[in-house]
Amino acid sequence: MSFSGGLRLTDLNDYITPAQECIKPVPVKKTSQSDGSQIKVDTTGDYFEVTKDGSSTKLEAAQITLNDCLACSGCVTSAETVLITMQSHAELITVLDENRKLRREGRGEEAKKVVVTVAPQSRASLALKYGISTQCVAKRMTHVLKTMGVDCVLDSAFGRDITLVESAREFVRRYRASNGHVGDGQSLPVLASWCPGWVCYAEKTHASVLPWMSTTRSPQQTMGAIAKHYMAKKLQTSPDRIYHVAIMMCYDKKLEASRDDFYNDIYKTRDVDCVVTTGEFDRLLNETHVDFTSAPEAPLDSLSSTDSVHASAGTSAGGGLEYILSYAARELFNIDVSPGLVAAVGKGEPHPLFAVKLVRNQSDHREITLLDPATKQPVLQFAAVYGFRHLQNLVRKLKSKRSVYHYVEVAACPSACSNGGGQLQPEDPSPGAKKQWVASTERIYAHDICKLPEDSVREFIYEWFGPRGLDSEDAQRLLHTQFHGVEATANPLGVSW
Repeated sequence: MSFSGGLRLTDLNDYITPAQECIKPVPVKKTSQSDGSQIKVDTTGDYFEVTKDGSSTKLEAAQITLNDCLACSGCVTSAETVLITMQSHAELITVLDENRKLRREGRGEEAKKVVVTVAPQSRASLALKYGISTQCVAKRMTHVLKTMGVDCVLDSAFGRDITLVESAREFVRRYRASNGHVGDGQSLPVLASWCPGWVCYAEKTHASVLPWMSTTRSPQQTMGAIAKHYMAKKLQTSPDRIYHVAIMMCYDKKLEASRDDFYNDIYKTRDVDCVVTTGEFDRLLNETHVDFTSAPEAPLDSLSSTDSVHASAGTSAGGGLEYILSYAARELFNIDVSPGLVAAVGKGEPHPLFAVKLVRNQSDHREITLLDPATKQPVLQFAAVYGFRHLQNLVRKLKSKRSVYHYVEVAACPSACSNGGGQLQPEDPSPGAKKQWVASTERIYAHDICKLPEDSVREFIYEWFGPRGLDSEDAQRLLHTQFHGVEATANPLGVSW
């Protein structure tokens, strides 16, 4: 299991115990005087407290849950990854098996509706391995999953488009609230918050930057809101009767799905019940003896009128920089530059309205500045920061108030989400082969037909939220989240002397 670099911050070991700064230490009962009790271990490894009179009491083992790890001021270590087995393809198989059992027993009405959403980055990774188009991948995944018992397979790019539209609106609101001034208050800069590795790192180590985070949900969690709220209403069922699985490019997405912010206290259910990485889905194919190279294709499910997968202009980080810059240029300065043009400029195509700089000549840290057509002075300064090393430099600039960016697209993994820890890997483990593999995945990701997000989701938004659309209270509640800084509390029991 491979988390992003932002989460591997302390020493790794294979012994499950509170980390050096774990906020959930093992509780210890203290008494004023000793009663002579002793601790013994039996042949099975269980611990017992034996009193003077010979009676024994089995002691409970300390338990650390995934939520404890999220609340921890330390890190997700190699030991704690064991705790995330609740988020795996095995859990999906368990739910599907239970549904089949209920139907055999004539209790089909008790079976859960299983909805799977698939990330475009995962499709691109599978397309590279199997040498087919992303459209073929989508149709074959639909056939395979529905054969297993899944009810609906959706493209999470639909959630990404809603997230892009609302993120752009949020940026314009915050820009106007601060009159475009960076660092004077809590409005600017706006830091993208789609990457859970970056979010966890910021919450645990740099809480001072949290007010600058974009509060718009990530595409994964937007699809969670669609599955558990919109679809539940359409199917006339409750959210807990829908089991939502997200196939994602990154193990960190399992952490995001487990956040309490995305838990429904009324129905006791999460917006995303299970996250399966691209690699885990590929293992599922092997374990179920599915030959994906010759698997039949099935029609795609869709929440809109389109029946094909599509991309947004930009990198595999999701296209936030490109779309938000395009939207803000139009809304704030009446400058018409398409997301596709911004993406082309970011790849090196010259344009008189843009200045592009690779910081330290690194493509993982790009600055894109929009210039005033008349004066050629900067009006919007955006940046893309990928990889933990560049991310740390960004935090230093933010804390020292040396950052001039209005918006920053952040990803914890170098080369963004095509290089997510849950993606498929090349057979050749050499760095050169890995770099080429990631670049090929990125090209495949960008090859899909691009559509403007507002065009693909406009009708759906008004159907879901009514005449006020994204301005409605439901939209603001379901499409936004919050962040929580963690205060470090050292645990002396965990210190290596």
